[in-house]
Amino acid sequence: MTTSRPKKRGLWIDTILICSVLALSAVLLFFFLVPKNDKESSVTNGVALAAPPEHQTKDSKYTGIKIASIISEDHRMPYSIEYPQTEDKEFNKVMKDAVYKTRDTYLASMEEVLQNDANKVGKLTITFKTLYHKKNYYSFVLTQNTYKGTGSKEKTIQTFMYDKKNKKQLFLNNVIKNENNLSKLIPFVEKQIKSDDQFKTYINTTKLKNAIAPTYSNYKHFSLTDSSLYIYFDGAKLSDNSNAISKIKIPLSSVNSILAKPFKMAGINPDGTRKKQIALTFDDGPNAKVTPKILKTLKKYNAKATFFMLGSQAMYNQKLAKKVASAGHEIGNHSFSHTNLVTLSNKKIKAEINRTNEEIKRATGEKPTLFRPPYGSINERVRSQNKLPVILWDVDTLDWKHRNPKTLLTMVKQYSHDGAIILMHDIQPTTAQGLDSVLAYLQKQGYEFVTISELRR
Repeated sequence: MTTSRPKKRGLWIDTILICSVLALSAVLLFFFLVPKNDKESSVTNGVALAAPPEHQTKDSKYTGIKIASIISEDHRMPYSIEYPQTEDKEFNKVMKDAVYKTRDTYLASMEEVLQNDANKVGKLTITFKTLYHKKNYYSFVLTQNTYKGTGSKEKTIQTFMYDKKNKKQLFLNNVIKNENNLSKLIPFVEKQIKSDDQFKTYINTTKLKNAIAPTYSNYKHFSLTDSSLYIYFDGAKLSDNSNAISKIKIPLSSVNSILAKPFKMAGINPDGTRKKQIALTFDDGPNAKVTPKILKTLKKYNAKATFFMLGSQAMYNQKLAKKVASAGHEIGNHSFSHTNLVTLSNKKIKAEINRTNEEIKRATGEKPTLFRPPYGSINERVRSQNKLPVILWDVDTLDWKHRNPKTLLTMVKQYSHDGAIILMHDIQPTTAQGLDSVLAYLQKQGYEFVTISELRR
């Protein structure tokens, strides 16, 4: 018994030693086979993967739009990419796939370059600009600059359009419905290109004809603002001597007749002449009894208006405030408590404005875009505490004073004119009672009802 124990202990120790040696060998083998510096490039599926990138997301100045970024500081193939992210997962995937495809193409190209010359240094940057149309349709213009360590830099443009309300991607055939309408765009495009200093001397007539032919594939890179349609062309498709990007700007007023209804400009007749416009505004609401009646009358006349809401009322009537915004009306800030701001300290002025912005956003999902001071009382000190455009009025109906539906119409008839801003209040029952007659009269006079922002354009 006493002589057998040492033998068993020795066998046990030998087993531990052997396992330890094998484990140590595996660890050493791992360190020899895997690069010590995690910032060195590797290749996966034929695509060069640079240093582990840094991912970030931050808010943009546009509600519901974030800025996503991917940054790699790899010493041979660095890149910096920014792209938009929205509230729609499907659109976000489209955006992410597009920029990742560009990145992977760049990395694969750089891997080939570095195999021939390990000292070459490349660079990729993708930035984007946000444009919008009627505060719902966003155009994202992505500019890509690529240098692959040799030759000249390459610049390309990609564009993506997003319908924020319906959370989906849009294309030019959503904006201009058919190729017959698209063909009406050609004279404007051709004129702009031929007057472009970058191209007019070097235009290849055959290339130009093919590039601007009325097929949607030729016009896939575009953006839209409230006043213009922009189309982007690769210079190599227009000329034999230029790779620059040609950016064509076409006033929407020139092509309003071929735009789909959601994108048409307000105030433009079919022949391109301007319509008479008038802006209806309502202060001090939303009011649970009066505002719904006003909304019903506005809908009857297909009229859009601007509601300057009190923060306190938006707070107590959140669903109604949301209903106003959802009906397509514009929302403005009218302070929180309807105090004469001129009499307040800077701190209190700012609090009145900022709190109202917050309450309106909480109720509607959007911050107000305009500001109207209570009583129209304003000075430079009040202006300095507010970043929003200050909107007063041209026609004061005095509905708060006379409280008479007939007098409301009399005031409108007497003082209204093209481009006028009419002041009313959606807390006065008599205003709701007299509004139908007011809209019927103005419509008969040929006025188009627009929001303040539409009028200011």
